[in-house]
Amino acid sequence: MKVILLANISANGKILLSENLNHQVPMEIIEASAAIIRSYGNLIMGRKSFEVFEQAMGGADRLKAAYSGVDLVWLSQSLAPTEDKIVASSPEAALAYLAQRGHETMLVGGGTQVYNAFLKADLVTDFIFHMVPIISPGDDFLPQHIPLRLSEYRKLSADTLQVVYQKNHHSSRR
Repeated sequence: MKVILLANISANGKILLSENLNHQVPMEIIEASAAIIRSYGNLIMGRKSFEVFEQAMGGADRLKAAYSGVDLVWLSQSLAPTEDKIVASSPEAALAYLAQRGHETMLVGGGTQVYNAFLKADLVTDFIFHMVPIISPGDDFLPQHIPLRLSEYRKLSADTLQVVYQKNHHSSRR
């Protein structure tokens, strides 16, 4: 079984949460994420992340239509399952449900509590990180996001990348 953690990360290593209205995830990352979700046919997310996802899609019906055929699993200890929502109370229960549905690869889409639950249980086998070109405030020392633009990148070794960004003074997305 393969368990992939899919996360959007700022250039300074902060996990970018979808409920944070101070940044916009670039459209190419949204499209890439949608393609990944559809290719694996499943997605596990926490209650808050799914609520934001539903809202961004224009409601539960639009989300279901856009991801028809995708098994969506809500990870929550407080949410009750409904006819429309598959709810698992633990990472193991979410994976068991998806395995029962025939999935060999499972996709974990967030938020941080869900990521940490899967990491703590040592269930993640692979990671997909989308690097978003911003320095993101997470502490009090940064008053706002700092937009960046990719200058260059190169592979330093089999496992290490060097990514060079420059401050983007002309960004209209942030």
